[in-house]
Amino acid sequence: MRANATAPAYVSAAAPAAARDTRERGLALVSRVNRWMVAGAVVVAGGVTAVTAHAFHPHQAVVRTAAPASSAASSQPSAPAPSDNGGGLQAPSAPPQSVAPAAPAPVVSGGS
Repeated sequence: MRANATAPAYVSAAAPAAARDTRERGLALVSRVNRWMVAGAVVVAGGVTAVTAHAFHPHQAVVRTAAPASSAASSQPSAPAPSDNGGGLQAPSAPPQSVAPAAPAPVVSGGS
């Protein structure tokens, strides 16, 4: 039987300071590992965000075509030159028309 019934079997009477130091070193290690894991997660999330932003960013394709022949150019109407009015949005030529909804069909349940 043990001499001291309150102390656990794995800790000797002279070792409480050593056990406390071991626990403190373990907690410091866990804290350091947690900090590195958080920093790594932030870096990985930023990398994934950059990759997906690049992959799904709507790129405007630049299409270069050969200049049309002079006879073909004169027969095709030219597009109006874009005005420099600061946005490109224009008011509609006519206000929108409201459309009256069609009468709903009567609902019949049960049938037979």
